[in-house]
Parts: sequence; C-alpha cells; structure tokens
Amino acid sequence: MFDHAGYLRRNPGLVEAIEARVVESAWDHYDKHGRREGRLPNDVDPDFYLASYPMVAADLGRAPGRGDAAAHFVQRGRARGYLPNAAAARPSDPGSVASPFGGLWTDRADVADLVQNRLDLGRISDRQAERLLGWARDGYAVLELGSVADRLAPARLALEQIFAGIVPGTMFHCPALAPDPIGWTADLAPHPTAALDVHYLSKPIRSAILAIPVARFLTELFDSPVAIAGTEGVLRPILRPPQQDSAVLPHTMQRHGATLWFGLDDPPDGAGLHVYPGSHRFADYRYADRYKSPEEARRMDVPDLVGEETRHTGRLLTAIRRGGLARLPLDLPFGSVAVLHPDLVHETTAAPELSVRRGIRAWVAPRYAAPLYAERIATRLHPHERHVFASAVYADREPLDNPPLDNPPADILPA
Repeated sequence: MFDHAGYLRRNPGLVEAIEARVVESAWDHYDKHGRREGRLPNDVDPDFYLASYPMVAADLGRAPGRGDAAAHFVQRGRARGYLPNAAAARPSDPGSVASPFGGLWTDRADVADLVQNRLDLGRISDRQAERLLGWARDGYAVLELGSVADRLAPARLALEQIFAGIVPGTMFHCPALAPDPIGWTADLAPHPTAALDVHYLSKPIRSAILAIPVARFLTELFDSPVAIAGTEGVLRPILRPPQQDSAVLPHTMQRHGATLWFGLDDPPDGAGLHVYPGSHRFADYRYADRYKSPEEARRMDVPDLVGEETRHTGRLLTAIRRGGLARLPLDLPFGSVAVLHPDLVHETTAAPELSVRRGIRAWVAPRYAAPLYAERIATRLHPHERHVFASAVYADREPLDNPPLDNPPADILPA
C-alpha cells in the first residue's frame, strides 16, 4: 500500500528532512515511525479513483470495492499515470525505469501491463509470462533445459579438459596462488579456481549457454539476439561476498544484461549460489558518488578507488538488513540454469574441501550493447547461430571449437 510520492504529499515536511539527510527516505520514515504513528501510506481517494478508471474492474475481474483502490493504484495504476486523487500532479513518464542508469523493459514500472500485452498478442505463453513477472519481481528466474539438457554433458567434459590443462593458453583466476590471471599449472587442482572465458575455448560450452530454452527467455527479455561477453568455468567455486554483476562486467547500457549460472553437478545442500530476491531494486551504488561501475570510474580518471568494492559490499549488506530480505540458496542441479538481473545481489559460498561442483557462469547482454572492455581492447564479435560472442581474455586469438574427446584418457581428468 505504500506510495513514495503520496506519502510525501501527505507529509510535505519530510522533503526537506530527506534533502538534509536527517531522514533517509520516505519509506524509511514510514517503516520506522509513520506506521506506528498511524500515518497513511498513500493519498488515494477511493471514490475518485474507482469513478475515474474503469480498467480497475477489468483487471480485478469483478466490481471493485473501496478497499481495492489503494492496492490497485500501487500495483498497477501509478505506472499507468492514474491519479490517486483529483488534486495530484500527473508524473511526466509514470511507467519509466526508476534507475538513472536505465534498464530493460522488465525494469519499467508498468511491466505487469507489458507482460499482459505480450500474452494477449500471442507473443508469449502463460509459462513465459509467469517467468517474466517472477524475474521482474524477484530479480531472477530458474529455467529447466528439459530435452536439451544433453548439451550440458559435452560442456561439462570440455570444462574438465580445460582444467586438465589440455587446452593451450587457457587463463585461470586462482586467488590462493596469484591476484592476477595465470596459465595452467598442476598446482591449481586443490584450490577454488575459475577458468576464464571458457565459452571462447569450446563450442559445446557456447551451445550449452545458448540452448533453446535459455536463448528463448533471453531474446524475449532483451528484445534482441544475445551477446556473450564473458564466462567463468569452475570445478570448485571461488568464495565471493555479496555483489552486483553490473559492476563486475559492465556494458555501455549499464543495466541491460543478465548473468547465467549453469549447474553441472547436483550441489551439496547449502553450498553454492545464494541470492537476495528483490535486491535488484536497491538504490544504485555509485562509485566515486557518480559512476555505475569501477571500470567507468577508472575511465574517467577517478584517482582513488581503494576500498570502493568493500564499501559497495557494506552498502548492500545494510540495505539487505534494513529491507529484511531473505538469503535464498539456489541449488542448481544438472540440467538447470539461473538467470540473474545484473543488479541482483548474490554471493557464492565455498564447497566442502576438495569436493567438485562444476558450473559455468556467463555474462550476457543484448547484441547491441557493447562490453566496456571493447573500448580499451581490440574486440571482435564472432557469430553463433543468430547470436554473437567475444572475449577480453583471448581477444588476440581465434575462438576454439574444442570438440570433446569421445573417450578421454582417465589420466587427464581431475580427481
């Protein structure tokens, strides 16, 4: 029932308090004080609202009552430009994306209507509509590959070959051995390690990333073919604190994209990927108080970014605590993939020591959005069916098809 603008209209003195940073936000004031003091969370006039907008009855499928007015306004009406009362000012673009850094159509305030329109026009199925609404609400979706899950078996074998050192020139990130990427060494075996841009080293991995159910969801999400900008393959995941991937591998359109997580093993309970549903709607963290990503801040010659990543994590943890968001484990069994919003807060927990939990993480975006690394590294786009892929790690070499061996020798596979 809470409406930010309506609460400020009812309590105009809060505007000055927020500007002076005495109060963090309208919601923060209502949550901590206004609710207890009996202040109304919006300024909806039910009689005016129900008399003015006949679509309310159509949306509800019945004659609305006075108690329906505020809920409908918050959930649908304000994004359509409906007024809460006769004296309220109409916003200039009521359905717009809240973030100044933009976003996909599913980030718009009127996303529920946009999904319904696509459903009514026959563009999507009921199941697709449900997934898109879930993505818009929670910031993630889990897809089952179903009949094409067999694509993951060759991708998993290709990943094992990469970690066995039989793909020359592969670069790895292993925090236990070095801060920067290193080439293959037998010392990688016992440590959590990520093989970099594995999509560039293996056609079976590219085919798995762009399997039909995944590509179908992404092309509907992006209204575009897909570009793979970067990947990591792991046998033992690297422990990572809460983060937003919009700061990890940014694009020219800074909130247009997604992260894919493929489960290649049935994971142990409680280990692996964890997400905070709804956290993609947090206020933007800004590097140097201005930029969406550290890469963009460095491009603009911001002199000192030391500690910014730590502050970013701290800000996320504070927002999670204040919002009461739950930490949800996504145990991705073989044949499933999670699609994450670029601003969804997620973290990776470590697997039990020496246990193998293979997986692939891929950063994808609409084909027209360029990764920021293309502005400093000569980057070529390579076709994969209707889609494209590139790499910042292997920009000076051709991509590999790397067909998996039919019967790989046992001694090349990791224990």
